[in-house]
Amino acid sequence: MSQLNVKPMVKVWDLPVRLFHWSLVGLFVFLIISGDLGDDLIEWHFYAGYLLSGLIVFRLVWGLVGSHHARFVNFIRNPLHTLRYSLNVARGKAGHYEGHNPLGALMVVALLGLLAVQVASGLITTDDVIWDGPFYSAVNEEMAELGGITHHYVQLVLKVLVGLHLLAIVVHKVAFKEALVPAMLHGRKPHHPAAVETGAVNPVALVAAAVLAAGWVYYLFSLPL
Repeated sequence: MSQLNVKPMVKVWDLPVRLFHWSLVGLFVFLIISGDLGDDLIEWHFYAGYLLSGLIVFRLVWGLVGSHHARFVNFIRNPLHTLRYSLNVARGKAGHYEGHNPLGALMVVALLGLLAVQVASGLITTDDVIWDGPFYSAVNEEMAELGGITHHYVQLVLKVLVGLHLLAIVVHKVAFKEALVPAMLHGRKPHHPAAVETGAVNPVALVAAAVLAAGWVYYLFSLPL
């Protein structure tokens, strides 16, 4: 291929965002499988949930102090803007965004929020046989029952959202010729005149986010099941 046909690329996703994304994918798949299999993997289901909660803590902190395209303030749009973008997508006229587009931003917020609810509800549930969540004894029976119901139904909603996310990836590839998966592997997207490169990762911010996440996970692992 001629060099003239090669589109210049700009760095969008930093390494912490990409590691977070693919770690979340792996843990989510394992949690679904281990949850469906029941008793055989339930202990590991809890441990994977602990790790996932650490990822959530990391992403929330990184959304405040991370690189440009990782920060919530740089990709979360108001509802009216998101609605206009959605209508344009329906017309096949999606605008260009280096980072998350408005619908992608909405999906990020929804997934992080629901995953946080899923983790919290899992910490207070019991299988009524062997395993109790580490905070099960700290709540009353009604709250534990509500946690179990929430844990069941939120995972159904999460499956639907993940399916919609995968569908959006296909639509962007087919309809808008935008390959989202490779960008989340190497971190680069085709250059745009108004592009803002993500810039270097602040090591102090990265260490702070990692320490907070690791500290939370360590605390959970120190609790008896």
